[in-house]
Amino acid sequence: MEERRGAIIDTCVLVSRKLEALRTLNTKLYVTPIVLLEYLNWALESRNIWRAKGDDKRARGYERLVELLPSLLLELGIEVLEQKFTVTELREATGLVIQRGVDPGDALNAITAKKRKLGIITLDRDWERLPDYATPIITL
Repeated sequence: MEERRGAIIDTCVLVSRKLEALRTLNTKLYVTPIVLLEYLNWALESRNIWRAKGDDKRARGYERLVELLPSLLLELGIEVLEQKFTVTELREATGLVIQRGVDPGDALNAITAKKRKLGIITLDRDWERLPDYATPIITL
C-alpha cells in the first residue's frame, strides 16, 4: 500500500474526550463535510435531549460546542477536505453500505480516503472492515 498523505478524523474522535491525542500525531489532519454534518447533528440532538429534560445549562453546553467547532479546527490545524463523488464512487459507497454493513457516512469517507490516499483516525472498530480503503489509526 502507498504511503498515506494524512488522515481523516472520524466523528467519534471529535465527540470524544481524546482530542488532545490529535496533537501527538505527526500527520496532516482533515475532516470531511460528512464528519462536520455528523458532529453538528450529534451536538444538536444532544442539546435537544437535555433541553427536553429541563437541563438548559447542559443544553447550552452543546450549543457552545457547535459555536466552538471552527475555532477547534483552527487550533488543532485540521483542514476541511472537499469531497466530490462520481456516480461510480457513489455506487461503490452504496455497495459498502449493503455488502459490508458500513455506516453511509463512513462509506463515503472511505471512498475519499482511498482516492486521496489518507488514513482514518478513529475509535470505531467498524473501520477494521475497510482495510482496503483506509488504514485506521486508532487513538486510545
